[in-house]
Amino acid sequence: MKIMPVSMPKDIDKYFFNRVKDINMINTQISTIKLDIPPQLLITGYRGVGKTFLLRKIFNDQSSDILTVFIDLSEIVGRQKGKLTEEKVLKEILDSINKTISNDMTSYEKLCNTIKSHIDKLRLINYDFSDASHVLDIPIPVISDNYEELSKFVMELPQNIVDGSDKINGFLIAIDEFQLLKNIDNPEAFFWLIRSFTQKQFNVGYIFTGSVSKTSDIINMINGQEGAFGGRLIQINIEPFTYDETRQYIKEKSNNLQFTDEGFKRFYSCTMGIPLYINSLSSVLPNNIVCDEKIIKQTLQLNIDQVAIMWIYIWGRLSQGEKDFIIYLLENNGATRFTLDNELGYSKSSITRFIDSLLNQGIIEFINKEYVLADKMLARWLKIKYETNGFYPI
Repeated sequence: MKIMPVSMPKDIDKYFFNRVKDINMINTQISTIKLDIPPQLLITGYRGVGKTFLLRKIFNDQSSDILTVFIDLSEIVGRQKGKLTEEKVLKEILDSINKTISNDMTSYEKLCNTIKSHIDKLRLINYDFSDASHVLDIPIPVISDNYEELSKFVMELPQNIVDGSDKINGFLIAIDEFQLLKNIDNPEAFFWLIRSFTQKQFNVGYIFTGSVSKTSDIINMINGQEGAFGGRLIQINIEPFTYDETRQYIKEKSNNLQFTDEGFKRFYSCTMGIPLYINSLSSVLPNNIVCDEKIIKQTLQLNIDQVAIMWIYIWGRLSQGEKDFIIYLLENNGATRFTLDNELGYSKSSITRFIDSLLNQGIIEFINKEYVLADKMLARWLKIKYETNGFYPI
């Protein structure tokens, strides 16, 4: 039986489909790390389009002389208590580096000596070792009002590892859902911190990925003309599958789903070529009959929570003001800033805050001088819940 997963599978190759052009484009950029030219990428795209899946595939396929680290900021936010901080992000990078180099047993001893030497230099500084993390069983100091030294240690570690091994030629670090860094106290300073170290490192590449609107301020913050990277990040947008790609994907990966021509047109319209929606809607469609337009519509209506489960989670994290903002855009098919200021019922400063937050989460877009919902599935979920219950989700 074929399965189309809606979460990250262990066997990525088994469920991966196509993306040849995107893989070639990204691999071309990151291959420069072996030429002492560190790649710096910004990968964007709609939620569920497969950015994380794609990058994990690319990382898995790297040669053994390139070490890779994948940081998922949404996981940190999901499991940590309290506000996201620079220290928590740095510790996650450190823990991930630890896991990566611990798997490289051939370089274990030499890396140990390199890292011990690096840590010995830090022992003169006022650190607290009482609750230390570890790298290769070496205790790492816990920060004690010394963020500058912690950041210096973590940010220099990847290049020191490359320099300390004759079998390692590069270190790639991916920071997924980077837009969540907007929630730390000073995201601009954090981006400048990373940038300051990348200028001095030749074998460490950073890849930022996120579900963000192209008009969000965090794009400008990291890669705008006055941003930390000043336009130096190579920006790559991952597009949804085309109509034909979706047909081929269903043919290869589904459990023999069949459609009438009109049925498939409705299926593609509903899923918009986004793999997450393709997989989730496919999982609830009958595979013993030919699906027509009516079946697609009824199945989506009855199973909207299962198909749009991502939005249930995101909706629960939004403030009431953000929800009211989204509902207003839904009911009015978008709105200008002037209209929002005069009709939404919130102060102008609150509306500015809602706009910044929702743009940075990729939930809204600014198109033709109007703010609109970026994802039709969110709109469809809200409409169906209202039609079914008489009110929008709380």
